[in-house]
Amino acid sequence: MPRGSYGRSSSSYATEAVFRRCEDIGVWSPAPQQPNPSAIDQVAEILDPVLTPLGFAPGQGGASKGHGQVIFCRGEVDSTDGGCVDLIVDLETMPVWRITDVRYWGFPSDSWHLDIDSDADLSDQLTNLAQTLPINLA
Repeated sequence: MPRGSYGRSSSSYATEAVFRRCEDIGVWSPAPQQPNPSAIDQVAEILDPVLTPLGFAPGQGGASKGHGQVIFCRGEVDSTDGGCVDLIVDLETMPVWRITDVRYWGFPSDSWHLDIDSDADLSDQLTNLAQTLPINLA
């Protein structure tokens, strides 16, 4: 195996180069990351301004094999049992991205699913959520 300076193999330099490239863009894994579908980013873009004033962190999401999820964490605000409270938005391609479930998850006494029109397109679903979530979470 060819050796570089300091007796390291050239493959370790390649691994280090990939790791550094990932560090430069803020990725924690040296494995290549696939970009999120625009629908995942759209959920966070529309709901962040609605949910952050209510104490939620900006949405963090990802997708794989036609399923996606965006999580808005509220932390332990008003928690009686020390648990974290999250608003979770599940998405699926059918054949275009649509929201399939919205749930407020945290304390056992405060967990619920929000009704969502599964036949509406993503834009209409997000408009509806942006209007109803402040009322439901107040």
